[in-house]
Amino acid sequence: MLSGINSTLNKVNDSLNVNVALPTPNNERLAKASAVNLLLGTTAICYGLIAKKKSYCLMGGLSVLSAWFLNEEIDSTK
Repeated sequence: MLSGINSTLNKVNDSLNVNVALPTPNNERLAKASAVNLLLGTTAICYGLIAKKKSYCLMGGLSVLSAWFLNEEIDSTK
């Protein structure tokens, strides 16, 4: 999924004559990012539930969703 997004962005950059080197993270970096997203997401959800703030629950849910997508990316490259 990330390689598809990178190739699309590279085509857009080429058409706009913009030189941007997009990173291609390895599985180790993706796993670390996933772990951090999961930790921060669950913390934000817990704080949102305790403080009764829906915005923290929403941000935490998006972070957990991001962690899930990163895990799917890791699994698809194996």
